[in-house]
Amino acid sequence: MRNSIVALCVLLIPSVYQIAQADNAMPDCHNIPANYSISYLDENADGKITLDEYLHGDPGNQKKVFEHLDGNHDGLLDQAEQDAIEQVYTLIHQGKKPEASKTSGEKI
Repeated sequence: MRNSIVALCVLLIPSVYQIAQADNAMPDCHNIPANYSISYLDENADGKITLDEYLHGDPGNQKKVFEHLDGNHDGLLDQAEQDAIEQVYTLIHQGKKPEASKTSGEKI
C-alpha cells in the first residue's frame, strides 16, 4: 500500500506543478515576428485596445499580460503603449535588451 502511495505521488507531482505553472506562463517573445503589430487587436479601430479586445483577439492572450503591458494602468493599450510593445519585439529580434519603460518606470 505504501509503495502505491509513493508511486502515485511521484506521478502526480509533476502534473500538478505543470498545471500550477500554466497560469503563470508568459509568451515567448522570441517566437513573435520582428515586424509584429499589436494594432490588429483593435476591433473598433479607435486606436486603443481594451482588455476585451485583447482577450478576444488571440486565444493565447491573458489578462495578467494585458495588465503588465498597460503601463499607465488605465485599462487601455493606447498608441504609445502599442508602439512601445512593438519596439520591444523589434529589439528582441535585433538581440538588444529593451531599456526601462518611459511610461511606468519599470523594466520591460
